[in-house]
Amino acid sequence: MPILALAVLLSWPIVVAILFSRQERAQALIWSILIGYLILPPLIEIDLPAFPGLNKHMVPALAAGFMVYFAARDRAAPEERPPPMGGFVVLLLAMNFISPLMTALTNPDPLIDGINYRPAMTISQGVASQLLLFMQFLPFFMGYKLLWNARGAQLWLRSLILAVLWYTIPMLIELRLSPQINVWVYGFFQHDFIQTIRYGGFRPIVFLQHPLWVALMTMTAFLSAIAIARNNRTRRNILIALYLGVMVVLCKSAGALLQAMMAAPLVAFARPRMMVLASVMIAGLAFSYPTLRTTSWMPLQGIVDLAMSISPDRGRSLEFRLMNEEELLGRAMERPLFGWGSWGRSLYYDPYSGRLTAIPDGLWVIWIGSNGIFGYLAQFLLLLTPIFAMYRAMPRGSPGGNQAELVVLGTVSLMLAMNLLDLIPNATLTPLTWLTAGALLGNANRLRQGIPQADSLAGSERILPKKAGIQTVL
Repeated sequence: MPILALAVLLSWPIVVAILFSRQERAQALIWSILIGYLILPPLIEIDLPAFPGLNKHMVPALAAGFMVYFAARDRAAPEERPPPMGGFVVLLLAMNFISPLMTALTNPDPLIDGINYRPAMTISQGVASQLLLFMQFLPFFMGYKLLWNARGAQLWLRSLILAVLWYTIPMLIELRLSPQINVWVYGFFQHDFIQTIRYGGFRPIVFLQHPLWVALMTMTAFLSAIAIARNNRTRRNILIALYLGVMVVLCKSAGALLQAMMAAPLVAFARPRMMVLASVMIAGLAFSYPTLRTTSWMPLQGIVDLAMSISPDRGRSLEFRLMNEEELLGRAMERPLFGWGSWGRSLYYDPYSGRLTAIPDGLWVIWIGSNGIFGYLAQFLLLLTPIFAMYRAMPRGSPGGNQAELVVLGTVSLMLAMNLLDLIPNATLTPLTWLTAGALLGNANRLRQGIPQADSLAGSERILPKKAGIQTVL
């Protein structure tokens, strides 16, 4: 294991503590999760006995969770605290934490396929999966707790724009010199290099897991920049939006480019309620995809033919993904309710060579194979609920003086919906996804309950005094 990568990962809790000592809690939370996601080394994990591996997703979440819930306690008045999550969300959370145990109980048998052996699931493995889920959900809980108001939502958009603007510097370097920054800094390359070559050039990966992750994040920052420019039409804001739009194109990801083409006009021109309605339709399509793909309503062959006409390479890639989905879905339906569990039990292996014969790409098929329909519904509905809750809470008619706030919330809804749509072909579920979902759900519940705002969007650029005091940590 590279020493520098391990040292950076272990030192991140110190960085988080410094952030919480010098900035307000909402901003410190955002930087802790966002910067950790952007610069911490990929693939490196700290393995502890009877505990899930701690990686670049888990360490920032755990450190920020400690600061939010234990070190820097909330002393806000009751009326300044977020509303209850609601019974349906609590039910979905309970389903998520029950699912690993049920999967472990229904998979007591080892699997032997030729030379390949996959062990049986145990209760301890189910408990470890529960701990892993809890760490994954921490950004969701903290986003709900600290970003539940209009100021928190706009703070999230502005921080994302600023972080991605800085990130475009190494992205441009990799576009010109090839993706080597992770090698230069941490001493290893995190993926298959062929995946970074597209259309006669390179696409950036920097410190993330795959170039598609970079493209998706850049696309969401582009949507955020359009929303900020719509609310405040200055030359600087418009130029930032145009620059990030160019970076989306340079990422050379067809999926992110199509998503930007769908969402950008809505953010720029549509009414907030129309933006959220589009988000509901997109997220609903992503949720129902496993069912639609088995019907004639989803013209998969027509989609493949269209992709072939645009680019034979992309068309063959799409066809390969669909063939893998078909094979893995058949495997998942052998244990449909609670799935096969971990250790690669839901995958097909060659009995002679021991190699994978079907590669999972879309997160939905991974969820169904590992956790079954029960686990798929629990996780996907938890991500879907904030969008539907925002649609119920979005006021009808003219929003009046609330226009800027609702544009921000409509944009956050579209960002989350586009991420859910991307889960069909890819596994792009990140801490940023859960942070967005938590912030959106908190704002939806606030609007529905009519909680007055102590802070307006006009104050979103205000920063706490430079010496916020280390006593907030101690």
